[in-house]
Amino acid sequence: MNPIKTNSSLISVRNTRLEDSESIHEIIALAFGGQVGEPLAMSRPHVQQQLRRFPEGQFVAVYEGRVVGTATTMRTHKPPTAMPLPWLKMIGGLELTNHDSNGQWLYGAEFAVHPSFQGMGLGRRLYDARFEFVRRLNLRGFYAVGMLMGYHRYKHLMSTAEYAQKVVNHEIDDPTVSMQMKRGFKPMRLVEGYNDEPHAGDAGMLIVWHNPDYRPMY
Repeated sequence: MNPIKTNSSLISVRNTRLEDSESIHEIIALAFGGQVGEPLAMSRPHVQQQLRRFPEGQFVAVYEGRVVGTATTMRTHKPPTAMPLPWLKMIGGLELTNHDSNGQWLYGAEFAVHPSFQGMGLGRRLYDARFEFVRRLNLRGFYAVGMLMGYHRYKHLMSTAEYAQKVVNHEIDDPTVSMQMKRGFKPMRLVEGYNDEPHAGDAGMLIVWHNPDYRPMY
């Protein structure tokens, strides 16, 4: 797909609505190199349950009335220093059954931008919206596992651990994790077997953003 030139003033971020389901499904399927209709790309029943559990934590980016980016989150009491779990075990499935309404951390469950709109600042707008959300809720911070999507270019040269360290050292630019580091996330540890993603060697980097405005309540 050829990238579409966008005017940043026409981009907005809002909370997800149920009618966004088809667009969200398409974005996730295409962003991860799949096909529309794939079962692991979020569909209407998943979005419906996400909105039932945590409507204020779901976001979409809109360009000229079209939903072109999506971000799914949940709250958790599990701190980023705890032993990481594989993706679906961590979130409790695409319905976010592990969402804890009193959790002190925001967890990034899913994030994608339509391939035709990548590189246009949509990701930054979605991250900024979530950072502001964390501040507003006075949460401790925001963390996720960013898949090492550039690893496939180096898999015959080094292990995922070696690749991850070079990304952390800014010796290799990873399309996902390097971008997240530029947004203010701090890399914490390699998570092997996080999700079935051959391009990443199934591995990701645990990344954390601590809320600089967090105020302990007691």
